[in-house]
Amino acid sequence: MIQNYSYFTHLECPKCKEEYDGSTATHLCVCGSPLLARYDLLRLKEHWSIEQLKTREPTLWRYHEVLPVLSPANRVSLGEGMTPLVHMKTLGKTYELPNLCMKDEGLLPTGSFKARGAAVGVSKAKELGFRRLRCRRMGMPEPLGRSIHLEPAFNHTL
Repeated sequence: MIQNYSYFTHLECPKCKEEYDGSTATHLCVCGSPLLARYDLLRLKEHWSIEQLKTREPTLWRYHEVLPVLSPANRVSLGEGMTPLVHMKTLGKTYELPNLCMKDEGLLPTGSFKARGAAVGVSKAKELGFRRLRCRRMGMPEPLGRSIHLEPAFNHTL
């Protein structure tokens, strides 16, 4: 059997369990709750092994099977890659957590952990046929919002 690029199947409301087609631009359930992406993890388990990660590019797209973008042709990225875990010895000692680590997301191209979510969101918008995006600020760093315009498929408004 051929392995899928993504095992995304549908959207689901965590509150009332209503299901929605994942190939349409639906964000909220009729009950008002945000929708969650769901995946066929049983099929994924049959076709995937951790060994596959070893040869993949060190970006968020190495986990494409559990991202909602169905085709690699729709990927939009600024190179959101792997960021290091930093051992927080002093803070860990204070809280009696000797193995406390923190991700240094400041090394991402936009300087924000929000870059990964934005890359997936913009990629899914491209896949759904959107050609114009509006970027709400809501704490989003300016470089992240401005970086969306680098994708030629989109007109972009902040």
